[in-house]
Amino acid sequence: MNRGRAMVLLALALASAHGAHAATPAQLEREVQRFAVACAKNEDYPDLYDCRCLTEGYRDALKETGSTMRRRIAVVRDHKLLQQCPAAKSTIAAWFRQDCISNAERRPRHGEFCSCGAEAFATAFRASPPTSKREIANLKQDAMRTCGAQEPLPLRHPQIDLK
Repeated sequence: MNRGRAMVLLALALASAHGAHAATPAQLEREVQRFAVACAKNEDYPDLYDCRCLTEGYRDALKETGSTMRRRIAVVRDHKLLQQCPAAKSTIAAWFRQDCISNAERRPRHGEFCSCGAEAFATAFRASPPTSKREIANLKQDAMRTCGAQEPLPLRHPQIDLK
């Protein structure tokens, strides 16, 4: 095979390989809209992270790659979207306080304890937004210990998957 023909075949193969995963602008936007809906409908995301910020970051990431083939969680992780998009401190604190009031063991001054934990949790969350359920659980436990909890308390763990 002559060298010129080999180069043409290689170029065609590379072009089709890249084109096979390329998405049209309409396909990219449909995926962005599905992402936005998944974020808004998630049990915890809207209270812990800014879904509008996440969606815009996701849109930018998809435009950069031109593909919808990667899993959402990989795009969110690789572009550090969770770290860039925490919700407002008051929203995060309200989420924690409600979770604490509903799920933590009753104790004297329960409301004050949960408010203290909410403030500690929201402050730590905004300072370094967690990127996993484990990190969120650790922040919750640290906040509760700061406010006087002696042992781990049974709190639900948020689902942060965007499938």
